[in-house]
Amino acid sequence: MIEKISSMAIVIAKKEEHLKVLLLNCEGEWVFPKGHVETDETELRAAIRELWEESNVVVSEQESIGQVDEYKFYFSGENAVKVIKVFAFIINDERKITYNKNESFIDGKWVEVDEALKMLKHDDAKNALRKTFKKL
Repeated sequence: MIEKISSMAIVIAKKEEHLKVLLLNCEGEWVFPKGHVETDETELRAAIRELWEESNVVVSEQESIGQVDEYKFYFSGENAVKVIKVFAFIINDERKITYNKNESFIDGKWVEVDEALKMLKHDDAKNALRKTFKKL
């Protein structure tokens, strides 16, 4: 069995005590930006790169609060176990989202945390968001 590692970015915009989360809509499903870790790339850098490629939102390593979660699932399309490393970032403002249509994204927006939990389909993503808030 092949094991493939991907990195996910959860971005929280914090203005005073008001918090919003960045979500992208990929073919009708709300998700966090994520993708494969490339050769000679750290998992944190992969999360930053994927965020930029998919949303055009730029964050720095200094804005990261680190890895907040890790989960695995079997992906039959590649006959592989996917390991998702989840990194969280705290920024001071909602940055403009320009989602990448070439990667099947159809929308992107900043939403309240409770709304994000309702919009996310997968329990792993919901749990990662909850774990992020426990670290704040």
